[in-house]
Amino acid sequence: MVKARDLVEPSLWESALIRRTSRGSLLITTSLLLAASLGLSACGAATYSENSGLPNVKLTPGAINPAVTQANIRSTICVVGWTATVRPPANYTNQLKYNQLHSGYNLDGDLNMKDYEEDHIVPLEVGGNPSSPLNLFPEPHNIKYSSYVKDQLENQIHLLVCSGKLSLKAGQEIFLTNWEKGYRKYIGPLP
Repeated sequence: MVKARDLVEPSLWESALIRRTSRGSLLITTSLLLAASLGLSACGAATYSENSGLPNVKLTPGAINPAVTQANIRSTICVVGWTATVRPPANYTNQLKYNQLHSGYNLDGDLNMKDYEEDHIVPLEVGGNPSSPLNLFPEPHNIKYSSYVKDQLENQIHLLVCSGKLSLKAGQEIFLTNWEKGYRKYIGPLP
């Protein structure tokens, strides 16, 4: 019997994952995702305020993609459309966002998934790890320095790295420390 899920074409990311992983690896990945989600309550809730969308570094310190290096940025992050080839599927990020929100990683108890973007701390376009729970967090839309503001910095740093004006490592470091300070330095005053 053919099931509906068998008729859906896997994304490029899912196809690559299927080719590169064994059942054991998938079990380990799933276990890590569950452990990261369950560990949220042990680390305390998010530290969001009405102004700041900085992630809780105890929960999500950020992670880089080991497949992206300074030597290969011309064939990875600087290629138009490359991020689509590594972006995890929505069902993965939605489940992670749900688990994070319900484990206390939210703004003032708001559990509405539409109020958040499951965002990469180190953006994909600057060589962030695509699927690590250490690099994905529920970033609120309903705050002053929201995901929309951070997106401006992501685009600017991507341009600087790909133009050779900033090293890959320096670009990643901006997001691993405090993106709001990076915004002030590379764009100007926060809106």
